[in-house]
Amino acid sequence: MMFVAMNLLAFAFHTVCDCLEELWIKARLAKRSRRRLFEHIRTITAYLVFPDWKTFMKTLIDSKPPPEIEAQISR
Repeated sequence: MMFVAMNLLAFAFHTVCDCLEELWIKARLAKRSRRRLFEHIRTITAYLVFPDWKTFMKTLIDSKPPPEIEAQISR
């Protein structure tokens, strides 16, 4: 029962983002599908820590981390 509730909540959250969040929409368009977007999200967040949502979304859109995030990579 808990799984169903969490799945519905996730679906609702993604639907709202698809309709209202401009950076989310741009990221989805850049990755061409929701599945690829989530693959990139899983991969990126496994290795990098982002200071905010905007920086995270811009990295997904541009496929290149900003300078402050690149500093994490060079350590």
